[in-house]
Amino acid sequence: MILPSSELYNYHSHTQFCDGRASMEEMAVAAFDCGMEIWGFSPHSPIAVESKCNMTKEDVPRYFEEARKITDRYSGKMKVLTGMEIDFLSSDFGPHIDYFQNLPLDYRIGSVHFVPNQDGVPLDCDGRYERFAMYLKDGYQGDLRYVVEKFYEQELMMIERGGFDILGHFDKIAANASLADPTIEEQGWYQALIDDVIRNAKDRGLFIEINTKSCFDKKRFFPSCSIWPRLIDKSKGETAASLLHKTVLINSDAHYPDKVNLGREEAIERFKKL
Repeated sequence: MILPSSELYNYHSHTQFCDGRASMEEMAVAAFDCGMEIWGFSPHSPIAVESKCNMTKEDVPRYFEEARKITDRYSGKMKVLTGMEIDFLSSDFGPHIDYFQNLPLDYRIGSVHFVPNQDGVPLDCDGRYERFAMYLKDGYQGDLRYVVEKFYEQELMMIERGGFDILGHFDKIAANASLADPTIEEQGWYQALIDDVIRNAKDRGLFIEINTKSCFDKKRFFPSCSIWPRLIDKSKGETAASLLHKTVLINSDAHYPDKVNLGREEAIERFKKL
């Protein structure tokens, strides 16, 4: 994976091929106008369950064709990378399977959005809280701790299976879980799960994403700012400066052209001050 030499990058974006709200060309124009030196496309991968947010296998060749055109168009002006945000569902489906490993991708983001319920049915725990609350009541038997623990179990299993470069928004379950229980992120068992994810991700040499998409509407980053100091292992001589843009990547997860750099500058400055 090509690493940034400056702060002018973004590896996480979505377009017409999944749940983005603009074409790849429109996003590329916005990124270039914003001064980006590296711009990565990362559509939500094809997935083994029904989802309106994910691209289809049939669209994958068209995605690569469009990406090639844009890469050529910006050659020498902006480095355009062809990535994919790949959903992990189980040991049988995730970034590690042959299908995704054989795609000619510049990089892969591994993310968890779906959490299997007690009957093994995967439910999308991202998105609107109203839907999450319905799933919690009817799909997970009202057991919030089960949902959260299962989410992080999926994260850890995905890290163990490997096959990806960037760990995407690894505490995203907190967006909805904290609305169901505002104290959940403060609880000891939750903090222990966070530590497990960070330790395993660093042991595997993964790039850890700080996702800025929700910094204004939800007033938070993923992972939460309170977690950021734990990304730095001072016993190994790590500093914020030694990790920023090297193993910690600040991505906007942009779905709209006017949000290609949303929250990134604020996150970068906050991280530098750690």
